[in-house]
Amino acid sequence: MNLVEMLYNASVEFGSKESLRYKRTGRYHSLTYSELWQSIQQFASALQTHGVRTDDKVALFATNCPEWVICDYAIQWLGGVVVPIYPTIPAPQVEFILKNADVKVAIVGDQSSLNKLIGVWPEVLRKVILIHGTPQNPGSEILAYDDVMQDGKQTVALLPDFHAIPETKMCTIVHTSGTSGTPKGVMLSHQNLVSNVKGSLSLLPVQRTDISLSYLPLSHIFERTVEEYAMLSSGATVVFAEDIESIQQNLMETKPTILVTVPRLLEKVYSGVQVKINQAPRPIRALLRKGIHDSKSLGLTYRLVDLLVYKKVREGLGGQIRAIVSGGAGLGKEIAEFYMRAGIPIYEGYGMTEAAPVITANPFGASRPGTVGLPIPGLELKTAEDGELWVRGPNVMLGYYGCPQETAETVTEDGWLKTGDIAVVNPDGYVRIVDRKKNILVLATGKNVAPWPIENNIALSPYIAEAVLIGDGRQYVTCLIVPDFAALTSLVQSFGGESDPAVLISHLQVQMFLANEIARAVALFAPFEQPKRAVLVPVKFTLEAGELTPTLKVRNMVILQKYGHLIEDMYNGKAYIPIFAPEESASAAGGGNDPHALKLPRWKKRVLASVLVMLLAAGGIEAATGNVRIPKNLNLIAMIRTIHSNNDKINTVNSKIVGNMQQISDLSGITSNIGQQLHTLNQGVAGNDQSLSDLNNLSQQEVALSTSFVSLANSLHTNLLKISNSSNAQSQSVSTMLSQMNQLSASAAHMTQVNQSIAGKLSTATQETGTIAREMP
Repeated sequence: MNLVEMLYNASVEFGSKESLRYKRTGRYHSLTYSELWQSIQQFASALQTHGVRTDDKVALFATNCPEWVICDYAIQWLGGVVVPIYPTIPAPQVEFILKNADVKVAIVGDQSSLNKLIGVWPEVLRKVILIHGTPQNPGSEILAYDDVMQDGKQTVALLPDFHAIPETKMCTIVHTSGTSGTPKGVMLSHQNLVSNVKGSLSLLPVQRTDISLSYLPLSHIFERTVEEYAMLSSGATVVFAEDIESIQQNLMETKPTILVTVPRLLEKVYSGVQVKINQAPRPIRALLRKGIHDSKSLGLTYRLVDLLVYKKVREGLGGQIRAIVSGGAGLGKEIAEFYMRAGIPIYEGYGMTEAAPVITANPFGASRPGTVGLPIPGLELKTAEDGELWVRGPNVMLGYYGCPQETAETVTEDGWLKTGDIAVVNPDGYVRIVDRKKNILVLATGKNVAPWPIENNIALSPYIAEAVLIGDGRQYVTCLIVPDFAALTSLVQSFGGESDPAVLISHLQVQMFLANEIARAVALFAPFEQPKRAVLVPVKFTLEAGELTPTLKVRNMVILQKYGHLIEDMYNGKAYIPIFAPEESASAAGGGNDPHALKLPRWKKRVLASVLVMLLAAGGIEAATGNVRIPKNLNLIAMIRTIHSNNDKINTVNSKIVGNMQQISDLSGITSNIGQQLHTLNQGVAGNDQSLSDLNNLSQQEVALSTSFVSLANSLHTNLLKISNSSNAQSQSVSTMLSQMNQLSASAAHMTQVNQSIAGKLSTATQETGTIAREMP
């Protein structure tokens, strides 16, 4: 069976059912399966009229839309080869793909894409068809899609028999993302894709009642195989999102049951939840964290988390999700478990373009977070001596277009595809991917470091958007960090209100905060795997700049080249953020630096040291004086002791207040809302009235404490200023006080001698008085 036959069978079975839905001019439109098939037939006839023949290469350079699907099947009907191009890549990459694949006809989405193509128009390209809009310079080489479609109305009967297309025939050339080098054109046959669709559906079945929201580009083989081929062959409805910025709105409008995504979207939702939890009142925050991270938490704790967190996540995804399919990159176990606890099943899979693309998938109802599932039926897996995963089966590519040497290096003579990924196959068959073989860092010490798990853990921080580990050939590991500037907004207030990224990352307290986030994230890794230094990048990585692949994976080679000067400065000790000392280990990971800690000036430290010396001296003086009582207004020792005590208390309390002032302000603003939510929960959960009441009271007390702390902070700040102003005077009077105390000590000794003398004289006088009394008549 070929792909065109597979869709034809679906159009016969589900003729009047909705196949595609899309939004234009503010409202949704749709095509039934019968209407979709008729459009494909008509456009195939039109392409034939304009000279497209078997084996011709036709590029599809457009965003997701019904026309993309129509063009894809129409080209295949004629025996042509589809060459998808990501609509956001820069012109030089467009030129490379057009030339590399010998493209003769290009179908572009809009005028901006057309402008890119015109600027790099290769000689082999004969014709361009514009889907949306009217060509600015129409002619025999540039045509409007609607005009071409009209040309196909009269010649439908002359189309070739699509049943005659052999399954071994090449139907598409998909270029790799090029994360580690020049993109290569992967040649895939009908058999590669049909077998992959059937194998994937056996693990993750799709129902005719399913609705899937498509937002990943169809030019990526993962989205194309799952959405266009698997979904439509099963009778489901595919809805095209308007754009990446409209996903949230489109989810609420369409309420999909299946969402095909890459981990980036899931990570962003998870990070947003973490930020909200960090802003919650202390007792609520503790309960939410326990409920989210403790898989055994049940009862009231789980109900509270479900009401305040999980329910909102489900509603944000439309409220009808029965499965999320994640692929294109690795998904952290912690994130997968979070969604599973929220009642949203995550099914992570693994594949590569050269395998058309699915190799493994977590089966429906048996998903295991932390793994990429089981091999799809019909595939064989094995690991080489170095741990590289090898695959053999009907989905393995025909080869790289025009690159026989690279093909021979990737596929063995007996059909094994070398994936380039280090993997572990569990005894039960579930597969865990460690990292890309080429990404493994080999340190100068001989140690091997797999970057992805470490980078993933660091990026779990809601304040870090990207992390790139560095260290190949170096003595120790470091990292490039792109902060999440939106998430840092809540911290900006306490750091002076600065919002410019370049200025913000130069702030010492921001650097210390992010260093602490990194240290906590890597605490459980081996000491040699932990990054010792970091450098902050003030701009986000983007697809347009060539820093990200279309599936939002980081192009390491581009990053290392672009920021090479920063990396060298970091290793040379010129500009970096210290995480751990290069010779140190994980012992520092548990501590970190507190960006809110109060730092005392050096002169204040000297004054406190002087006071400590005086206190020690005062202890000796007090012991020497015995029972002598010094008047209160002259008791300098007591005064110094009081000053020292006040300084100590002020430093301790002020440090806590500075560290928590922003948090307290946030608590005051949201506590009333939390109180209302708790009141609602109190009415709905039988048997837990008293517990919820206690939580509500704690929230109200938090407001009162916030006000008290603010007042205390102001008061203590005033006292600290007074003490600071008087510190110089105190320092100058230290020598005078020591001299006076020496005099007092001498006076005390003299007074003791005088007292003893007086006591002796009084004793003598008493005896004499007694004698005189006895002698008197």
